[in-house]
Amino acid sequence: MLNVQDLSFSYGEVQVLRGIDVHVPAETIVSVMGRNGVGKTTLMNNIIGLLKPSSGSIQIEDRELVGVSTHRRIRAGLAYVPQGRMIFPKLSVEENLRVGLSARDDKKTQIPDDIYELFPILKEMGKRMGGDLSGGQQQQLAIGRALVTDPKVLILDEPTEGIQPNIIQQIGAVLRKLVEAQQMTILIVEQYLDFVREFCQQFYIMNRGEIVAHGETDSLSQGMIQEYLSV
Repeated sequence: MLNVQDLSFSYGEVQVLRGIDVHVPAETIVSVMGRNGVGKTTLMNNIIGLLKPSSGSIQIEDRELVGVSTHRRIRAGLAYVPQGRMIFPKLSVEENLRVGLSARDDKKTQIPDDIYELFPILKEMGKRMGGDLSGGQQQQLAIGRALVTDPKVLILDEPTEGIQPNIIQQIGAVLRKLVEAQQMTILIVEQYLDFVREFCQQFYIMNRGEIVAHGETDSLSQGMIQEYLSV
């Protein structure tokens, strides 16, 4: 569904990504892991089009995305939940969700019912300002805003960061439901190993701008964790 091949990126003369290959099969949840500063968010920003790679290919369903603007990538089927959530604090929950509707090709103006089925708290707090929500509620709002675009591939950057355990489990259950019931494909940057083991089928580990290990989540060994993930 989503393929990144031989992707490189530099900030000026500083090379941040080196020959990245990531394959995200349809209807799976794939994690990208690594210590802080290894290039994970930079990779996500290249995929969504906020940064332009030095070389390489990014494809969704065999459609080349390099050179395509971010809003056209969204219309091609990508959706992005950035690190830190980036909701609009001075807009209501409902208004935040409606922002996502503007990216749809079908000009739909109603928030889909399944958003509120996935996250009932968003219906309950529809008139509340985004900035008044807890961190976990804001994360649910950020995911809901991405989902109203009706994506094929959902990309999330550190969705469990700073979130209470019960909300982490709710988010994991929603992601699993999206794959199983809506045939969605999910790429997730995640540091929380228990979450990766419970909800992700495959993993990639980054170190110094390169992919240094990948495989089925069951094969994520203690040696890999010690070498590339432990602080």
